[in-house]
Amino acid sequence: MSCSAILVNFHGAADTAAAARSAIEGTPGLEVLVVDNSADDVEFNSLKQLLPSEARLLRASHNLGFGRACNLAFNASDADFVFLVNPDVKILPGCISSLIAELQRDCRIGAVAPRQYLDDACQWLLPPSWFPTAMRAWATEVALKDRVHARRLSRALRAESSRYWTASQALVQRALSGGAMLIRRSAIGPSDELFDPRFFMYFEDSDLCARLKRSGYLLEMLPRAEAVHRWRNQPHKAALMADGAAVYFDKHQGATNRWQEKSARMAPLPSLRPLLEEYRIFPCEGLVVPKEWESGWLLELSPSPLLSPSIGRLGAGSRVDFPHEALANFEGAIVFGRLGLAASSWSQDNCWYFEFNVDAQFGKVCDK
Repeated sequence: MSCSAILVNFHGAADTAAAARSAIEGTPGLEVLVVDNSADDVEFNSLKQLLPSEARLLRASHNLGFGRACNLAFNASDADFVFLVNPDVKILPGCISSLIAELQRDCRIGAVAPRQYLDDACQWLLPPSWFPTAMRAWATEVALKDRVHARRLSRALRAESSRYWTASQALVQRALSGGAMLIRRSAIGPSDELFDPRFFMYFEDSDLCARLKRSGYLLEMLPRAEAVHRWRNQPHKAALMADGAAVYFDKHQGATNRWQEKSARMAPLPSLRPLLEEYRIFPCEGLVVPKEWESGWLLELSPSPLLSPSIGRLGAGSRVDFPHEALANFEGAIVFGRLGLAASSWSQDNCWYFEFNVDAQFGKVCDK
């Protein structure tokens, strides 16, 4: 069965070409479609030179946004499966072939995603995608104001991430990230676009997942398929994310409901340090963990004081190194960390919390 990979370029020719090359090298016969959204002759010509010869380059007349650019490529292909891949993703060998085999194995699966790492060493794991609901937004607002709710929510989200990070078999998910996801074409309605064109950027993948689930399809993460997604915290894109969220909630939640009303009432209240008042200092030379953690520990880092979403590193042994390289992905944010036993017997009271001040301008990390 045939498969097309879709990439969208916006002034990132080198990264886009590298992502396309990684997909082609590990998947013989893969069709690659690249949409250039840059509307710039110099960028287009550079991309044309850098792309592998097997890739097919499509030029948008203007910046269509991510979703509509993907639709352009989707409509230019008739492949049975479509693989969405971001320019900052590196596909590891065997990834796409394993994803295709999983969709062929079970016709109930509408989309499947690989396990994703932040770094080339495959030490830091990216979190599961969250499925946006008005109730979850309300719960987050409450947790930021109330320590009891914060600890309950943070514990539940850590358990969800831990199951995701330690899974050895395919794991059914509520949502998948469009940064690396294989989709069954037949799961998209014959008269439907891949993405709802009302979304410019962000939340179009959440909307697609909602549509697939409404049609009765399953979503999966397949651990044996792996990719590196060089994610970075980008606060300057907050407005784009807010716009995408507004379109999503207007479409799926309709008129303001009671959860949105409750969330709006909570938002103006002052936020607390929701999990605890004092944070430890993480020594630059690393730290020694308690004896009972040496069999397996989990270190999480997040820009949210609720530690969700977070990246995670699973390890074992008596020492944990200072996470210099991982912290560099947070672009000057205050970063919160948590270290504790990786096993299911983990207790929120039996872990250590940290706060880091990342100075992106000078490339330094200072402990607060």
